[in-house]
Amino acid sequence: MPSPRFTFGFIYFTQDLFKYILPNGIPRNSLVVLAGEGGSGKSVIMAHVVKDALSAEEPVIYVALDDDPQTVLSQLTAFKVNAEGLCNEKKLLIIDGFSYLVKPRKTSFCVEEEIQPDNPDSIISTLIKVTDKHRVENKGLIIIDSLNEVMVSLDPTRFISFIKSLRANFAKARGVLTFTTLHTSTPSFKEYLLSIEHLVDGIIETANIPGELAQQLPIFIRQITVRKMKGVNSKPGWVLYGIDNEGLKPVILKVTGSSK
Repeated sequence: MPSPRFTFGFIYFTQDLFKYILPNGIPRNSLVVLAGEGGSGKSVIMAHVVKDALSAEEPVIYVALDDDPQTVLSQLTAFKVNAEGLCNEKKLLIIDGFSYLVKPRKTSFCVEEEIQPDNPDSIISTLIKVTDKHRVENKGLIIIDSLNEVMVSLDPTRFISFIKSLRANFAKARGVLTFTTLHTSTPSFKEYLLSIEHLVDGIIETANIPGELAQQLPIFIRQITVRKMKGVNSKPGWVLYGIDNEGLKPVILKVTGSSK
């Protein structure tokens, strides 16, 4: 006999996802890791965080290691961010750690500085140069996307030193909220997350939902949990969320019936 199958109704909150899972916000002097497997929504969440910061007139420094600057700008534009205008106003600043691979090198629009991800000292010194030049202190947001590009070229000791330096120089010394992404699609990358858990202020994890459940839902849904966030309370456990024209919204499923 086949297993019973459930049908679901769903409530799509009008409330913003981050206000739901972190009702008191995130302390400004925090280093936060957004971790998850491929396709679990990290890029969408990061674009949403950047949009929120820019909408609040907070400057954003985006360290692009996974993608070229134009792709970053296109992703933000898709979320109705006036990326080009904000670049011109120096409210959105990109540090390009991708285009060193391109031959011949070309300077891209919106790029403030260029770096290589296998040189952690250069990443830190370049970030210090940009934050101080634009007086980004006790305000703003730094995005590092992603940590994987740094860790693959470093031994664990140097990588841990890099994480400590990020937290000390930007989240703590300058009071700039610092978000990093980490792809945890392999066991070794998950081990890296465990190795730095005690060094960071917050860990937010994303995940895909089980395939059997996903097939029964009328909208595309992922899940998110706050594993750790120093200084504030967070909603416990995994929270389902969806995406609409306004951004990310928490979703609650209700069983409405079953059939065999």
